[in-house]
Amino acid sequence: MWLVAKKKFKQMKEKIYIDFYKEFAEKIKKNSAECLNAGRDFTFAEFEKKGFPTTKSEAYRYSKITDALSIDFGLNINRLKFQIDRNSLYHCKIPSINSVLAFMVNDNFYLPENQKFTLPKGVVFCSLSEAEKIYPKIIKKYLFSQSKKKADSFTNFNSAFAQNGYFLYIQQDTILEHPLQLINLLRSQNPLMTFAHNLIVVESGAEAKMLLCEHAADNVDFFASRITEIFVENNAKFEYYSLENTSRKTNIFSQLFINQQNNSNVTINSIGLNNAISRNSVFVDIDGQNAELFLGGMLISDGVQETENYTQIRHNQPNSTSNELFKYILNEKSKGIFSGTIIVEKDAQKTASRQTNKNICLTKEAVMHSRPQLEIYADDVKCGHGATTGQLDNDALFYMQQRGISKDEARLMLLAAFVQDVLEHINLDVLRERLTLMVEKRLKNNVAKCNECFVC
Repeated sequence: MWLVAKKKFKQMKEKIYIDFYKEFAEKIKKNSAECLNAGRDFTFAEFEKKGFPTTKSEAYRYSKITDALSIDFGLNINRLKFQIDRNSLYHCKIPSINSVLAFMVNDNFYLPENQKFTLPKGVVFCSLSEAEKIYPKIIKKYLFSQSKKKADSFTNFNSAFAQNGYFLYIQQDTILEHPLQLINLLRSQNPLMTFAHNLIVVESGAEAKMLLCEHAADNVDFFASRITEIFVENNAKFEYYSLENTSRKTNIFSQLFINQQNNSNVTINSIGLNNAISRNSVFVDIDGQNAELFLGGMLISDGVQETENYTQIRHNQPNSTSNELFKYILNEKSKGIFSGTIIVEKDAQKTASRQTNKNICLTKEAVMHSRPQLEIYADDVKCGHGATTGQLDNDALFYMQQRGISKDEARLMLLAAFVQDVLEHINLDVLRERLTLMVEKRLKNNVAKCNECFVC
């Protein structure tokens, strides 16, 4: 049966979860991957001591993510399976992309039998609870090694309650010809909170692409807390694309912790189209020389949507490059937040880094908070940052109308052109074309549906 914290939220939000953990800690541990129980009580104690962050915290100055916790969510700590038509999920698969398709239904990983046969040799894609039995040394080496370095209250909150997650292991010199696709599907008849701790390891010389799709199948309130640790070793290449297209009742708190080694190449690109409140935190440690990173994303929001990208790129070794690019289009009373920091340590000479945040507010009521920051402790670097927030270019709009283009069409063309350079960093032609089409639909105020996806 469901185990739900019944007390009302007249008390402090964190007290609800503190009391819940104290009552059900043993049940949480019993139904968890064993590797996630290590340090669980310690991280809970840290959460109990600090509670959820407030706007007094510099890192959460403009964020309302904790407001989403005012709902009395259910926690499925008994790990009950949700009934769903698995066949209908296959409609989410992008035609012509030939991806391996896996699912996270709430916090349960599922890889169909027929998809297991399509996994190339040298690729392991399974739940964390399965992985700890097969690859205990890999789990021990990598799990928590990045996230614990930068743990905040929400990291500790996740570590106290997460019971499973997915494990992706690309073994040495394995090159995936086709991408992996993971559908994160939220499904429930009642308000639900889910937790997951995921681990991705891309060994030396390996190459892989991954597409993550966020969906909500039911019109109830959701809160998803996810930690994903990504390790990209020497001479490895990893591309990670995410699409958030959920509902106005879905709140997501995502934390990516990434570590790059020598000559590695990483692309992280996120597209946001539909949500309630979301915060995407990305922490990158470039611990190798001659490493390359692209970190970026774009979002289109209206109504009272709120989306935040909080990023930190740390160059710890010399001769590496990073390019950060985020663009927001905000309509009606929506709110956007960008807070990005690039840190160049004193030994990271010959670093080249650029950070850009550009935003368009289509109404006076739309709000954008932007804080690009550089911290440079080396003296031989090429680094820069910039941020602009403004309205649509009326001169360009007028110019296009003078040449026979309707105002609506001209507006669409200008907005599509505004985000085009983010989409160009999607290095899969079929995926880029599909997401470009979805972005254009969203700009027309149409529902940005995935093709034939039963969720959309």
